[in-house]
Amino acid sequence: MDDERVSHMPRWVEFAVGALSKACYEKMFKWLVTRINRSLNRTKRQGASFIGILDIAGFEIFELISFDQLCINYTNEKLQQLFNHTMFVLEQEEYQREGI
Repeated sequence: MDDERVSHMPRWVEFAVGALSKACYEKMFKWLVTRINRSLNRTKRQGASFIGILDIAGFEIFELISFDQLCINYTNEKLQQLFNHTMFVLEQEEYQREGI
């Protein structure tokens, strides 16, 4: 839809479209994980029996992780990596200035 048509639609349509997109991504994510797990299960290769989503420390452990939770975890993991990298670089620069 072009911007002009969307701007004349009621506000709830934006919610309906957003909710539809979220539902589509969620279903696609579950379908993909299920399909990969079935495929890996058929190969019977040692160590290749399923895929999983690693949940970072401090988060709940879910029986089934949703697409939303995956995005949240991924974002938090990237933020943690950025923080760690920045802090280690700053620490290292401080040590170099002090000749340590």
